[in-house]
Amino acid sequence: MDSLRQAQSYLERDPLRYMDMLEPIRRGMVEVTALREDGVLLYNLPGELYMLAADSVESARALCAGVGEMELAVAHSRETGEYLQKRYGIARCQGCTQAAYLGKEPFPAAQGVEIRPLGQEAFSVVFANYHSFSDPKYIRERLDAGVMRGAFAQGQLLGFIGMHYEGSVGMLEVLPPYRRRGVALALMAAMANHCLERGWVPFSQIFDGNTASLELHRRLGWTLCPEKLYWVMD
Repeated sequence: MDSLRQAQSYLERDPLRYMDMLEPIRRGMVEVTALREDGVLLYNLPGELYMLAADSVESARALCAGVGEMELAVAHSRETGEYLQKRYGIARCQGCTQAAYLGKEPFPAAQGVEIRPLGQEAFSVVFANYHSFSDPKYIRERLDAGVMRGAFAQGQLLGFIGMHYEGSVGMLEVLPPYRRRGVALALMAAMANHCLERGWVPFSQIFDGNTASLELHRRLGWTLCPEKLYWVMD
């Protein structure tokens, strides 16, 4: 059994908790950095992202023994997230709720809203309104990757959504004049359908405190994982 299959076998013990690692394996987006019976460390090269699942801090320490530098990581317990934060001198260890759409049926098309791909022509609007990350290079790369979608009505951009390097659904913003009109629902449904058409499981993460996003996921029938994951980042 090769290392990716072994890693997948470990992670499938709790598919919802580790969906953010399982789906990148299935989509061919990661490589195995280290593997033990009690943990897995994956690496996503485009995002320079390490993804850690470890039964204990001792396992995390062993899995990371060969990694000299780390700037961005996701861990699946507070203890291992704080270990990475301290070891690599990273500023934040931010809790998140993992969510996944486990249904098979696509969502119906939204009425009165057209969803279509966004390219570089939308950069200025996306950059001005996307508040989770402020790196213009990242936004340009996501637009170039063809994973950004916009909601339009009468030719006007109402909001947008995308996918991150490791395949999670995110980058969701509705422009202020168009909020509370069902635009976010339409964008989330469209991106879920985009994933389902390709045989993927749509998944996302919701930062602690974002109650509006939690409610949006519940309304669309996404399953929320009771265990937190932790983004370790500057």
